Amino acid sequence: MIDVGSLVRSPKNDLGVGKVVEFSRTEALIEYFCSVKNRLHKTVPLALLQEARLQRQTRCYLWSTTQERWIIGRIYDWDEDKMLYDIDLPDSQSIQADETEIYVRCNIPIADPIDILAVKGQETPYFHDRRLAFVQSAIAQRAVSRGMTGLISANIDLYPHQVEVVRRVLEDPIGRYLLADEVGLGKTVEAGTILRQYLLDEPSGRAVVLVPKYLLEQWRDELENKFYLSHFADRVQLVSLSEINQVSRNANLDFLIVDEAHHVAAMANSGDRGQKQCFEICQTLAHKSKNLLLLSGMPVIGHEQDFLTMLHLLDPTTYRLDDLLNFKEQVQNRQELGRVLLDFREGAKPVVLKQKLAEIRTIFATDDYLIGLADELDSCLETEKATECDRIIRTIRTHISDTYRLYRRMLRNRRDAVEDVIFDRDAIPKTEYDLNDEQWSEIHTILEKWRTLAPQKTAYQRIFLLFFRTSGTWLNVLERVVKARLQKKSTAELDREFGSKYMGIVTQTALFSGESAILESLLKTIEKPQEGADRLSLLRIAIIRFLGVTLKIPPEYHSKPRDLLSRIQQQIKRPLPGDKFPKIVIFTSFTETCKAIAENLVKILGKNAIASHETSKSAADAEANLKRFKNEQNCFVLVCDRAAEEGLNLQFADWFIHFDLPWFPNQLEQRLGRVDRIGSKMGLQFCLFAGPDLPESPHEAWYQVLKDGFGIFNKSIASLQSYVEQKLPQLEEKLFTEGAKGLAIEIQSIKAEIEQEKIKINEQQVLDEIDLLDETASQYFESLDDCDAKHKEMQRATEGWICQALNFKQVEHPTISGLMRYQPSQKTLIPSNDLRTRLIPYCQQYGSYNRRVAHQNSDVALYRIGEGLIDALGSYIRWDDRGQAFALWRHDESWDAEEGKEWFGLQFNYSIQTDLQPAEQVLRAQNIENYNLKALQRRADALFIPVFETVFVDARNESMLLVEDGELLKILQRPYKGKGGPNRDYNLSKNRTVLLDNFVDPLEWDDFCQRGRVLSEELLRGRGDFVEMCDRSALSAAIQLENRVNQLQLRLNRLSQSEQLLESVLADEISTESVLSQAVLAGIRQPRLTLESVGFIVISGRAPVKSEDEG
Repeated sequence: MIDVGSLVRSPKNDLGVGKVVEFSRTEALIEYFCSVKNRLHKTVPLALLQEARLQRQTRCYLWSTTQERWIIGRIYDWDEDKMLYDIDLPDSQSIQADETEIYVRCNIPIADPIDILAVKGQETPYFHDRRLAFVQSAIAQRAVSRGMTGLISANIDLYPHQVEVVRRVLEDPIGRYLLADEVGLGKTVEAGTILRQYLLDEPSGRAVVLVPKYLLEQWRDELENKFYLSHFADRVQLVSLSEINQVSRNANLDFLIVDEAHHVAAMANSGDRGQKQCFEICQTLAHKSKNLLLLSGMPVIGHEQDFLTMLHLLDPTTYRLDDLLNFKEQVQNRQELGRVLLDFREGAKPVVLKQKLAEIRTIFATDDYLIGLADELDSCLETEKATECDRIIRTIRTHISDTYRLYRRMLRNRRDAVEDVIFDRDAIPKTEYDLNDEQWSEIHTILEKWRTLAPQKTAYQRIFLLFFRTSGTWLNVLERVVKARLQKKSTAELDREFGSKYMGIVTQTALFSGESAILESLLKTIEKPQEGADRLSLLRIAIIRFLGVTLKIPPEYHSKPRDLLSRIQQQIKRPLPGDKFPKIVIFTSFTETCKAIAENLVKILGKNAIASHETSKSAADAEANLKRFKNEQNCFVLVCDRAAEEGLNLQFADWFIHFDLPWFPNQLEQRLGRVDRIGSKMGLQFCLFAGPDLPESPHEAWYQVLKDGFGIFNKSIASLQSYVEQKLPQLEEKLFTEGAKGLAIEIQSIKAEIEQEKIKINEQQVLDEIDLLDETASQYFESLDDCDAKHKEMQRATEGWICQALNFKQVEHPTISGLMRYQPSQKTLIPSNDLRTRLIPYCQQYGSYNRRVAHQNSDVALYRIGEGLIDALGSYIRWDDRGQAFALWRHDESWDAEEGKEWFGLQFNYSIQTDLQPAEQVLRAQNIENYNLKALQRRADALFIPVFETVFVDARNESMLLVEDGELLKILQRPYKGKGGPNRDYNLSKNRTVLLDNFVDPLEWDDFCQRGRVLSEELLRGRGDFVEMCDRSALSAAIQLENRVNQLQLRLNRLSQSEQLLESVLADEISTESVLSQAVLAGIRQPRLTLESVGFIVISGRAPVKSEDEG
């Protein structure tokens, strides 16, 4: 029954346990005990109250009328018969008390540890030192990561270019970005990290991730294994573009990610109503969402329409869909800016640098900051200080890039700039030539005859290209195309494969004179039985040989293919110890070929060994096959058509087979991009089935064009998409008019044209790419890298608290070294209810402090701030008053042992960070709502790195003084030593609390503590090194903040007057940034000091007690 004095809780608030102080027929006034001095009162309907039963280990407060002070104990048990609680007291005694006498702290953390010391509620210094180490570790991690806990705790390898993208986005209060890294550089990882941070920042925020259907499972795996998606319940909706109607357009959407966004952009101008509707839904969601990430590696040149559409999704006011001509002009104007920057690099000759400086002064005449840097570099060049010159050059490049890029929230990394994290492409394949030379010779002769007799018209050129393409794969595809031409009728399969429009040309273009006879002859040649000499047979032989070598099958089997296959089949059914089947990926451009390959290999290797990814399969089937191939050891062959050429990560493959070569180089680039990416295996082997080994083979000529002309097997051509698309029609014409010779002649011209094209591309992209050598970028990455190297220190700090103080048990993984989890025991000093709700959910998963170990294993936590267990501990430690205050007697043999000669004083441990209250006041005064304060905090952490400072105050005199004496500080800074030997420490809590009265009158103790608290902060703020630190940080921050505002203003100034009227978002941002800059500077000059813990210390040459009892 609930009465006055009853302990209760309400499910309608998160305040925890409170005490009834008044009640009426329908309501009760509940007092929530925050601390002895601080209590909160709430009126709660009686119907919403529940009686609270206190759990064992619950810390409780009781008022002692005899001692006239608060005493602190712990619930040990509940006596059901007497309806009383058994309570353990600090002096090793116990009492029973009624719930009306007991006060229990509510869920609101203690505002200031001094309040604990002021009521003599301190615990052992053993707790304090371990708690302090954990808090210091958390603050150090925050300082290193600049508050980007989603980054530091993600289970990913850290790469400089990815870290810099994440940093730029997360320090920007406007989270609408185009992530435009070239293929294979990890846009998914960047987006996943930013999403993880958002989910940590906004506990109730929701996100939608839109991806192509074939990437759905890959995204799901990445988000779970690297970013722990399941920890955020159902707050993220992962949807394929084909099922976009599942997303409510009326929902409150805070965060949207769109992968392969150029495909969505292309839908805006599609003639297909379904695609247009898909774009319109995307557009609605994008414009509604506060945060938006578009992922696309598509270059601007040649794709201006789609690029403008993507920018419209990000910023509809500035980038209008009907403004294509103006946008193309902007793209063209970048060429001039890029041309200046291209040769303006570190290490360039002084004469070149001076020439470029002259151009910079002309183009950017109104940019005073840039002109000042140019003058500075001019002077530096005269002194020949190379290091300083390089620094200024980088600063100039970064300023121009950040200020004048096409879209200032577009971030692009190029493969050329990150060569240290991705292997040089070495994808030149071993060539296998078809075995049926006689048949191929006939096919080649017939096709050449067709080519020379066909009319020189575009339609016949298109038909010959199809003959060429389909003659380079499984010949049944060519057979079907030839039959369709002869019968003047396509099939559903051919329409799906090549498009009904293309097949319309094949079937509706008139047969030229003699063509029927030529094609009938071709059909007869194709249909001749080859008895193991076709390309499928060649593939079987190659795979059997490869498996024989990989599985280390004895040499005597290799000379007999049947015996070798039989032995392989045995090992598939019953693998030998140590057997590890290689992962083999086979690519073809054609769905029917893909099916034929899969069916053929199933016959010899078994159904379980083969997975396929083809256009005709459903998304669910494709996902299931990919998962089997990746995760099941006995599934070791993946057969793919063009559906797998975009987006998939297959870098774990061992052997990559081109069953045929696509006509479109950009398609081949996408294909190679599945394995040529960060994390790809060393020693990956490539194989190409190159067609017949004949003189003047057009397939061999095409291979040479790709290899020696485009250089695609040695270097990515992702940035050359536009050039390739323009060149391809010329090559098609050459193939038709001149055959293999025509293709071969083009190789040298392609190489020369590519070199010229690269210059143009570099001029265009130099403004957009991120400079990873920029001082801010490099320093940030280095600090993260250094932090990871200190994983053992983090483990010691965490386990000192969770294992040594709270008595959790560390459980090592049974098979994997370096993995552990933490399990509560009967001795764990946390109430069962708190254990169940706060910590148990994170105690089942294994984790590691070593990033490398965590990343090598799935379903493993990386123990950093931002991870569930560490954050739960951090949250609980803020609430739990244990370790926040201590008192000790330090016996030091060098000190005077005479009574009355003791030193006594206070220790204050402060965390220091930018005070954002002035900024928050500005936002309120300006009526600026929904500003991203978390991003502002991260930027502030970069400008003024959070630090930890300990202050010792000499309290022997009324006017407390800062301790500065070196010898005294050495004694005070020693860690707590509670047992044995000389110079030990004694805990002044429990029954020794009375010793405090020898130094401070008990009636003045509260005032003494509060006065020390105020004075300590004043003394710290007045300390010379503290003032210097704040001034130095404020000076540096002022320059950076001013540059940021200037960059925005310069960008606005470059717009025409009419464009400036439309660009209200940029103008508003300039206004906000200007007023916030001053407020942030004020918060740096006078930072916020948070008292993390406090202690009272006595130093004496004698022990306070004679016996060797516990410290």
